[in-house]
Amino acid sequence: MEEPTNLQIDKPEISFDGFSKWYEENKSKLLEEANEWKRQNEKLTSEFLEEWSLERLKTLNLDEYVIGKGSKNRSLCHEIENGKYAKMYLGIGGGNAGKFGIYWSKKAQTYYNQNNQAIPADELDEKFTLLKKDLLLILEKGINANFSDDVFNSSIRANSFFNRPALVTKLLCAYSKGKIFSGINMNKDQKKLWGRLIKLNKNGWVYKQNFDITAAIANKYPELDGRLLSSILWQYRNAVLPDEDTNKNKLSADKKEKDNMITYKNEYSTVVLNEKNVVFHGAPGTGKTYLANQIAADIVSDGLTTNVAKLTSEQKQRIGFVQFHPSYDYTDFVEGLRPATSDDGVVNFYLKSGSFMSFVEKAKAAKLVNGQDNFEEAWQKFFSEVTDQGIDGTGYNELKTLTGKPIKDLVSYDRNGMQGVYPDKTTMYWNHDQIYRVYCGLPGVPKGGLDSYRKAIVAHLKAKYGLKAYKPSVVSESNEKKYVFIIDEINRGEISKIFGELFFSIDPEYRDNEEGVFTQYANLHKNTEEKFYVPGNVYIIGTMNDIDRSVDTFDFAMRRRFTFIEITAEESAENMNLNTEVKEQMQRLNKAIIKEGGLTTDYQIGASYFKNLVSPEVTKANAPLWNNKLYPLLKDYFRGEREAKSKLAKISKSYFSKNKED
Repeated sequence: MEEPTNLQIDKPEISFDGFSKWYEENKSKLLEEANEWKRQNEKLTSEFLEEWSLERLKTLNLDEYVIGKGSKNRSLCHEIENGKYAKMYLGIGGGNAGKFGIYWSKKAQTYYNQNNQAIPADELDEKFTLLKKDLLLILEKGINANFSDDVFNSSIRANSFFNRPALVTKLLCAYSKGKIFSGINMNKDQKKLWGRLIKLNKNGWVYKQNFDITAAIANKYPELDGRLLSSILWQYRNAVLPDEDTNKNKLSADKKEKDNMITYKNEYSTVVLNEKNVVFHGAPGTGKTYLANQIAADIVSDGLTTNVAKLTSEQKQRIGFVQFHPSYDYTDFVEGLRPATSDDGVVNFYLKSGSFMSFVEKAKAAKLVNGQDNFEEAWQKFFSEVTDQGIDGTGYNELKTLTGKPIKDLVSYDRNGMQGVYPDKTTMYWNHDQIYRVYCGLPGVPKGGLDSYRKAIVAHLKAKYGLKAYKPSVVSESNEKKYVFIIDEINRGEISKIFGELFFSIDPEYRDNEEGVFTQYANLHKNTEEKFYVPGNVYIIGTMNDIDRSVDTFDFAMRRRFTFIEITAEESAENMNLNTEVKEQMQRLNKAIIKEGGLTTDYQIGASYFKNLVSPEVTKANAPLWNNKLYPLLKDYFRGEREAKSKLAKISKSYFSKNKED
């Protein structure tokens, strides 16, 4: 089924009135195309409902659901993404197969979860039962427009399908008898379009918004319902966002084409680019941090090198690195108050961005263009002069109100790092951040106040100190610079406490969503309405040891937002190009750890330990690697076990055995 064409018409306003005017001016052509689209879509929908009724969903088995077993399987997920019903209402192609919750991995020949991890056979039935229950529940509540139910509460997000708006909207359109939904994924273009028609509500999120927009238009134009509006709203979207977003789509397509032309040296680089957030995990010494740095270099250099040392200074600035530990917290990672001592010895606290926020702001700045803001330069000139004249005892007397009345004896203050000015012997105080907010077109203080004075200061700064008119920067979609942030030992910190509300912002589905979230210290920002979001050009790589017992299980809310890839000891040997004999010695050791030590592959030892060995170690008397690193590590493995001494002896024998036989 072909998508409706984009009518070449004047750009309408983004409002219901704007939609009405646009629709009425182009009604004949819009309905002609929408009815043709509806005819094709209804045929598909009718066949879909006959083949995949809600009753069938209730009795669906795993293989009837999962994608990954090829087109011959004709599963639900395959049919609605790539098969017969791919173009029914809206497309849901792209992204990772994990978006369906469970899928079949042809390579591994097993079932994987949304985090691309193999699901143990004894847990599979239970996980699929819960997944199916979530799907049926969100469809049932949506069909009945029961948006007050917790299943649609954006604060809770209890249902595993809640964060899959394209998939859920497609199914709600098909199963809703009254055609009360339009085939539009309103999570996209949210701030620029749909949120300007009807604001998001935490109860219902984009699903209720879709329902409300569809109902509002259908009430005014009875000839329209979700079937026709799927086409017409898409054309409206293209009409109101042609210059910006049509070009954006073209740039996005050009970028994808360019990315596809880039040959990355590391096979995992494209995985990181596609998934946004990846954690490499495995046994100790498997070179996870080494691999993360290789990938980062590969990505920021567009495939030219995997060696960080060979990057340019500018490219190195696009790689961030931090190591989590039990004492690391939100204030280190996002932002927090830090002490500072003033010249007179007074200790004050000021707000400082953490490692990740600073890195993200740097990535955003690289994409921002055409802005104009020289407030700091003008303010410092003004503040210095007010301070100097205050010291002289005269006070600053050049400022006037908006009506021309003099403001006499202006003096300065600097309290706890906050600069400001006030008329001497009065209680009217105007600080730097309040004046800056007015300069940006925002209220000086959240509850209003004497902004006329702050506006007067802004006008004065423009007249005397060269302050230029504020012009917000815009995001340049043509900026293709990539930024990689590495979190080493990611599971050694308390994940939920470190990330806080950022678990939403790092979600791959919400990248570049400027609606963002308020951070815990948002009230201390210059712009108190500012929200934090992570741009699409930031990629996160985490590393973790599977056997690290010092921390609890990786937080499930965060786990869902990362793709997990295991690096085995065997793979690490290939990555680090160990010579054949050294690799054989490492393999003997790892086999003994399992066979003689009774441990799992999580406890095998990776190639990082062996990378400096030119040849295998022959005897204990001349084996610094064994004596200083491997043996102490193995002793820790078996600490407290009654058979520890015997196990260590057997493993030691295996480690040196080949050389003794030779």
